[in-house]
Amino acid sequence: MSHPSSSLVSELAEVRGRVAEMVATLWAVHDGGELMDIIGEVEALKSTLDAVSLGVVRELEATGAVKDAGWASTQDFLTHTCGGHKGTGPALVRLAAATTRPGLAPVAEALRDGWLSTAQAHIIERAVDRLPGDADLRARGVQVLLADAKTLDASELKKAALHLVSVVDPDGAERRDEKALDRLERAAHLTRHLTITDDQAGGAWIKGRCSTEDAAMIKATLIPLAAPQPLANGERDLRDHGTRMLDALAEACRRLQTADLLPETHGATPRLTLTMDYHHLLDLSGHATTETGEHLSASAVRRLCCEAEVIPAVLAGTSQVLDVGRQMRLAAAAIWKALVARDHHCRYPHCTRPPLMCHAHHIKHWVDGGETSLHNMLLLCGHHHRLIHSGPWEIITTAPGQFEFIAPGAHARPATARPPPRE
Repeated sequence: MSHPSSSLVSELAEVRGRVAEMVATLWAVHDGGELMDIIGEVEALKSTLDAVSLGVVRELEATGAVKDAGWASTQDFLTHTCGGHKGTGPALVRLAAATTRPGLAPVAEALRDGWLSTAQAHIIERAVDRLPGDADLRARGVQVLLADAKTLDASELKKAALHLVSVVDPDGAERRDEKALDRLERAAHLTRHLTITDDQAGGAWIKGRCSTEDAAMIKATLIPLAAPQPLANGERDLRDHGTRMLDALAEACRRLQTADLLPETHGATPRLTLTMDYHHLLDLSGHATTETGEHLSASAVRRLCCEAEVIPAVLAGTSQVLDVGRQMRLAAAAIWKALVARDHHCRYPHCTRPPLMCHAHHIKHWVDGGETSLHNMLLLCGHHHRLIHSGPWEIITTAPGQFEFIAPGAHARPATARPPPRE
C-alpha cells in the first residue's frame, strides 16, 4: 500500500541520504581521536532516532493504523520492518508505552539527548517494572539506573539492575507496605501476564507476574508435585527447589492434558503435535516443529514418543482422509493436522503466527460450494481470517500449497513462504 509523502518522511530521507554519503569517506585521512569522536556522534544519532521511532510507535499502537495495512499488530509490523529477532516488536511497543509514564520520562529525554542507548533503556524499563508499584520508589529507581548508565555498558547495567530494589528500598519498608495495601494487590492482578519465549539456545524463558492470591493457588498446586523424589536406588533427589518447581509445572500440564478436561481445539482434545521427517527421527538429525512454532531436537522427540500419544501426519500419503467434500463445513482433525504439516503458520504475507492461533480457511467459501479439503484450505490467524472475510479478497492457488493474495483493487501478494524442505 502506497502513502503520500509527508514533509517529515522527506526530511528523514534527506538526512539519511546525507549520512549515506559519509560511507564513502576515506577514513584513513582522519586521526584516531576524530574517528573515536565520530563513533560517539553516530551512536548519539542512533539514540535520538530511536527516540523519534518510539514516538511514532506510540501513535501506531494507539490508532491501530497498521491493521488497515493488513498487519495483525504493531508488534508484527515492527519485527518485520526492523528485521530483528522475534520479540523485537513487543519490546519496542512496551518501551514506547513505558516512556510516557512520568517516572520513566527521564529515560525518553536521555534517548532524545543521545547519551543513553536503546539497550540501556530496555534494561531500565524492565528493572523498574520489577519494583513495587509505589511511584516515588520507581522514580528513585530510574534516577539510580540513569546515573549508572553514564559509566556502565549494557551488560554491567543489567547486573546493577538486579540489585536495584535493595538500593532504592534498603530496609524493605516499601515492599512491606505494598503487601499490606489491597489497592496494590488489585494493581498486581490488573498487570498479570505470562510469557514463554525461545532463548535461541535450546530452551525457553518463562516470565510472568500475578497477584498474591494467584501465586498462592499456583504454589499450592505445584509444591506437592515438587517434593523431592528419592531415586530407585535410594539416593536422594539432587534437584534444587527451582528445578523441582519447573518439573512440577510440566507435570501438572501433562496431568491436565490426560484428564480430558481441556476445551477442544480444532475438533480434538489438545495434544502435543509435532511435524518432522521420519528419516530424521530415525537417524537423530533435524528437528520437529510444534503447533506453537517451537523447534524440538530429534532426541527430545524420541523421549516424547516413549511417554506421549504420538499422531503421525503422513504427507502425500493415503493413511488419512484429507477430503470430506461437502459433508462437513469444519475441518476434521485429520485435515487440520495436514494443514499444520503443510503450512506451519498463517499464510498471509509476512505473518508467522503459529497454528495454535490460526483457523482453517476455505479458499472457495463453503457457502459458495467450496469443499472441505486440503487443496481448498489454508491456515490464517484470527486477524487475517477476519480481514479476508471483510472484503472481496481473492486467494489464488499458484501451485500445490502455494498461494497469492489479491486485496480489493490491488495486485497479487505472494503468501508467506513455508520453511524450505528439510534435506
